[in-house]
Amino acid sequence: MNNLTKKIIKSLSDKEIDLKDDWKKTLDKNGYIIIKNSKYMKQNLISLRNEATKLIEKEGDKGGWEGKEKYFKPGKRFESGAQRLGGLVNKHSVFLGLITIPEILICAEQIIKSEIKICGMNLRNPLKNLGEQTLHFDGFPRNSEDESYAGIVAFIYLDDSKISNGAMRVVPGTHKLTGWPDDHININDKHPKEIRLEVKAGTIVVANLNLWHAGAINLSGEARKVIMLNIKNRDHDQLLNYKKYLNSDFKKNLDENQKYLLSVRESDPDQIIESGGSANQLRREYFKNKNKKFTSVANN
Repeated sequence: MNNLTKKIIKSLSDKEIDLKDDWKKTLDKNGYIIIKNSKYMKQNLISLRNEATKLIEKEGDKGGWEGKEKYFKPGKRFESGAQRLGGLVNKHSVFLGLITIPEILICAEQIIKSEIKICGMNLRNPLKNLGEQTLHFDGFPRNSEDESYAGIVAFIYLDDSKISNGAMRVVPGTHKLTGWPDDHININDKHPKEIRLEVKAGTIVVANLNLWHAGAINLSGEARKVIMLNIKNRDHDQLLNYKKYLNSDFKKNLDENQKYLLSVRESDPDQIIESGGSANQLRREYFKNKNKKFTSVANN
């Protein structure tokens, strides 16, 4: 474990926390793990759910457009089949607290094996009879099996996830494959090895960014709010340029751990772009330039 990450995790824990061997094996083999007993989630689940519900009602169609405001038009949702929220880190202290959950940071370091930073925190709540996604991953492909993994996404469940309200589909082990899912399968079809993750509210699923997964249709219309916390190697662009997006007063009141994780210290490089491209944008670019090596390293 790199020294800065180790110091941060130790400072955040009531006791020494380390990845159990079975966690490491599961992350490496399946590409994800399920965390059911996070202390932070036990203490803050109700507050997280209430604040998220308030923001969904307040922001309406504008939800999720942070960093991409120039593309917003009245009546245009960020995602047609779901309610979305973006830029959550500065919208309530209970959301900010998610970036320092030790178990998530430990898993991130285990996969990234380098300096880490928070790259985004968004929320998705699929609407009734909508929310079906094709198999995808939340980043960019590796060009070879020797290439390092870029990061993780922590799916933080504010409501129960069931088959009836669109429990996520995952295909264990697919994080090890190179290229996009499209290079291997028809992404519109069900995968013979996919499983559905039915979990209780308060659960955290930490997944390798290269794991194939997809949301499913919400048949019941019951809420399935999930916060997606994206953490990457510090060499890569953030999904939202926090150094530019967060105001000076907010940044000044962050503690040193938070400043480091959000990469907003004066010593941290300035990111040129306001918002990193979505996985779909990266995928489209890839297939336009299929014969070229594909990368998404920050332009610092």
